[in-house]
Amino acid sequence: MERSSFIRNFKPRKFLKGKHIQTIFNVVFPPENPLTSQYYSEDIILYTSDKSGDSLWLEHNPPLDSYRKNSPPFNGYYMILIHGMEGNSDSHYIVTLASSALKRGYGVIRVNLRGCGKGEGFSGLIYNAGKSEDIEEVENFVYKSLSKKIILCGFSLSANMVLKYLGEKNRPRIKYFSAVSPPLDLKSCCEHIDSPRGKFYRDRFLRSFKEKIKKGRVHSNPNTLKHVFETKTMFDFDDIFSAPLAGYRGALEYYRVCSSKNYIYTIKQKGIIIHADDDPLIPKDEFLRLNWEKVPNVTRILTHGGGHVGFMTDKTEDIPDGRWLNYTLIEYFQKLLT
Repeated sequence: MERSSFIRNFKPRKFLKGKHIQTIFNVVFPPENPLTSQYYSEDIILYTSDKSGDSLWLEHNPPLDSYRKNSPPFNGYYMILIHGMEGNSDSHYIVTLASSALKRGYGVIRVNLRGCGKGEGFSGLIYNAGKSEDIEEVENFVYKSLSKKIILCGFSLSANMVLKYLGEKNRPRIKYFSAVSPPLDLKSCCEHIDSPRGKFYRDRFLRSFKEKIKKGRVHSNPNTLKHVFETKTMFDFDDIFSAPLAGYRGALEYYRVCSSKNYIYTIKQKGIIIHADDDPLIPKDEFLRLNWEKVPNVTRILTHGGGHVGFMTDKTEDIPDGRWLNYTLIEYFQKLLT
């Protein structure tokens, strides 16, 4: 695949044109999830080592040849798949990429970040855009228990986590990576989602966060909780709640320390970063500002259309399900493995 900052090899599906429909189609009409019905699946509760009492709920889909005859042989690699903001291990992009990976001989670990999916109620803290220690916990588990060859894949908020994780220090146990629709600059992304253009998505995220807090799933003092329910912007929510809970003085410090644009130039692994020029949550500006020539080991793709972690194209012989993103990621990794 050509390394470029602008590639025109994505064409939106005929009846799914437009940034919003690409973004929400799979949320409204989620794909079938065969990962627990057709394949062996194992729940793993991984207790964190930060003495918080929290745990990460992982879902393990081992290579198909470990339990099914006439399956593709295990290629030695495990993919760690991490969802985006208020997603979980059953998010459409996680389920469909995991299914494609299993059919090509990979093993898969699907991560529920703190307080998400099956892990809701198992953590008093919440995830954030820079929580590298949680990725390290999962990496350590996979490396010691499943495979010495690891591919790290992040989507949306976790794409930022992956880029920060790999750039802040050397992580030699991660062989390759992918980051899809990453918020490279958290402050500018917050400003966008707090603007009228992002209101639909902002309100959805805030409502989801507040519902979890209302259930008593997250630890915080009563005075803070009172103010949280009054917040109407993502900045105020992060400034009052997310940032202090993660140990930052406020949202601005949190955004500054955790924005992945500050870490990309020191990433040593080969990897692929994919973003759409019409992403309704994350503007393309920061993607275009980066000096990609300084990271020749990274393949970067900015598509015409695709929305936010959407990328649904017409069905073809090469892409029978029309999921351009999965096809592109798997083909990229396959070339590295050969």
